[in-house]
Amino acid sequence: MDATYLYVDRERRHTTDRPLREGADDVGNDEQLSMDLGVPVEKTGWNKWVDPKRHAGQVRKFLDRAGLPALPEEPWDFESHEACEINDMIRTILPDLESVSQPENADIVDQLVCFAGECFIQYLDARWIDLTNIPLGYNDSKSVSIYDGIKPGLAFEFEDWNAFTANLLVEFVVANEFIELYELPSVGFWKLRKGNEFGSTFSDLSSELAGRPPFM
Repeated sequence: MDATYLYVDRERRHTTDRPLREGADDVGNDEQLSMDLGVPVEKTGWNKWVDPKRHAGQVRKFLDRAGLPALPEEPWDFESHEACEINDMIRTILPDLESVSQPENADIVDQLVCFAGECFIQYLDARWIDLTNIPLGYNDSKSVSIYDGIKPGLAFEFEDWNAFTANLLVEFVVANEFIELYELPSVGFWKLRKGNEFGSTFSDLSSELAGRPPFM
């Protein structure tokens, strides 16, 4: 099962829960169902987690913590002041993988997931999917487990890009550095939109940035 199949399957099962930037007015599946039926519908654990308003709030809290404004329309350079500020903040709050599992860090870990996910969504058209009942076809962490009852993952429409879990996202950032993860949407954004003006094509990213979560 490849990442493209995961994305197409995701479209069949969930069609309105894409995380958005602040100010967006899309509604989630349960909210739409409630509107259609005229009766309250209790949200599932997944739809509560993926709710666009919740994600926008977590992204805003993360950026406030770093002292930064909203994500720009075009990505920061991965070695920019802004990216380095975020990198240093994460290293201070989450110095090792053990700190990820500490209860007092649960909210900042979720903020990190929402923020990093939004970078892939905004700049590389990724989407959140629930991988709970999908046993194969994506990259996951063997040592980090963040959420109970759900397994959020990011999926892409690009050939040779595997979906990967939020668990792996956090493990990669903490074990390496945020800027190593952010390099992918930062560089990928320009190659995707400008083609080979940068000396190599978008399809070269899987070899140029091998070892990042979609290419493990």
